[in-house]
Amino acid sequence: TDGNVVLVDYIITRGSAAAGANSFVITDSVSGYANTSITSLVAASTGGDRESIDSIKFQAPKSYSAQGRAVSKNDYIALIQQNQLGYSFDAVNVWGGEENDPPVYGQVFVCLKPSGGYSLTDVQKQDIISEIINPISVVTVTPTIVDPDYTYVKVNVNVVYNPSKTSYSSNQLKDLITTGIQNFGDRTLNTFNATFLTSELISTIQNVDRSILTNEVTIQLQKKFFPDLTIPKSYTFNFNTALKKGSVLSGVSSTPSISQRNPSNTAEIITGIYLEEVPTSTGGIESISIVNPGFNYAYAPTVTIYGDGTGATAEATITTTGRLSKITVTNKGQGYTSAIVKITPAEGDTTGALGAGTATLIGRYGTLRTYYNDNQNVKVVFNNNVGTVDYNEGIVTLNSFGPIQVNNDLGQLTMTANPTTTIISSSYNRIVTVDPYDPSSIVVNVTPKST
Repeated sequence: TDGNVVLVDYIITRGSAAAGANSFVITDSVSGYANTSITSLVAASTGGDRESIDSIKFQAPKSYSAQGRAVSKNDYIALIQQNQLGYSFDAVNVWGGEENDPPVYGQVFVCLKPSGGYSLTDVQKQDIISEIINPISVVTVTPTIVDPDYTYVKVNVNVVYNPSKTSYSSNQLKDLITTGIQNFGDRTLNTFNATFLTSELISTIQNVDRSILTNEVTIQLQKKFFPDLTIPKSYTFNFNTALKKGSVLSGVSSTPSISQRNPSNTAEIITGIYLEEVPTSTGGIESISIVNPGFNYAYAPTVTIYGDGTGATAEATITTTGRLSKITVTNKGQGYTSAIVKITPAEGDTTGALGAGTATLIGRYGTLRTYYNDNQNVKVVFNNNVGTVDYNEGIVTLNSFGPIQVNNDLGQLTMTANPTTTIISSSYNRIVTVDPYDPSSIVVNVTPKST
């Protein structure tokens, strides 16, 4: 019945070999049913290889100190990893409700990255809470399992090598470099609280073969999700780092194409639709928000804007109790890429203090639209505004997004963005990884040095 969990026992263990299995064939008839078929909803996961000696040495002291009771984060991590239900996890992270944003007191949050998979099913979560976590938790603490939030790193590498210093062909060298990048991801990423460092990846590639003279690495960040194909929904993706604006278009983009109904003729279905970014103009101060209202202002204080642009001015308004109530931009100025707001008491005001504000630049936010190419290969805008991009915070939002089909076998849509930094870190339930199941996640171009 729906919700059944199938456990497979091996006489000789195959460890994680079954991870990712998602195609099954009925080998016998089901009694009472003439026509049967199998549809895979979630690929097999959580199977693990035998624990290594190093892992045992690392986990054993924690497990001993926990003594079957979970009080600290390490207690939870050790006891969950050592569970007797057969679940295997690549990574476990635990944090208290007081650390959460926003704080949720009386709860402990657990995030699990299953071996050979991306996330747990609802049945597996409930099984883990009732059979593993509840028996070890303090009675007054409520456990909550949070899904991992994956940020995928797409790696593009250009390599120059000396053919006279290697016996490998260019294709063989390309394969070796690809494998080296995958091993780098397995070794340094794919877990919680990890950091992707481009400098380390460059060094890893350089050491693949002595014939490599130099290499350059560029990265993009991706979020992958399965949109609801029945009703429009809103989605928010936090890349957890600042994003670059597209120089003209497509700073943020999507793949593969989707299909949607024509809003003016719902019987018509438009295929080959993509998302792209349309960044707004930049240069001036859009607004100033109050960070600290201060106190005891006798008169409206003076607002001064410092930065690399010119001409921006603003005025403050205070309440009857002498606190800042509003800061109004009176001249947006031009040429700003950064700005600092300073608030000082007006002349003659000896009591006002501590007011503070922060500036939002024009161009901090971008707009997402959808488009397709018609029969003459001319771009046609399908929807001028389907979402926004907050470049500073690295947050992409889709509003009332309603595809009826994602044009690949998985039904999975990928959002791609360009980070402003090549150092990408994770925390809490965030995982930075190179997708091992996506062949397009690593692109290697190998060029022999001409003699």
